[in-house]
Amino acid sequence: MTARADPPAASLVAELAGRLGPAHVLTAEADMEGHLVEARGLYRGAAVAVARPRSTEEVAFVVRACARAGIAIVPQGGNTGLVGGG
Repeated sequence: MTARADPPAASLVAELAGRLGPAHVLTAEADMEGHLVEARGLYRGAAVAVARPRSTEEVAFVVRACARAGIAIVPQGGNTGLVGGG
């Protein structure tokens, strides 16, 4: 990531890492790369972090925490589509 997270985003990342574990909240650009570039390399997204919840309860926690922080989320499946929607 080229920009530093603003205070609400930094606080959110810390909250997510506290609940999901640091290995399940990616913040390094190299770690997030596969989640931000579509299969053909035509489109690139940007993110403060990538959360990787392991259960429906953790998904619900992530959604609630992001909503409280006013941070938008983009759910992602396998990132296998070829229409640029991922």
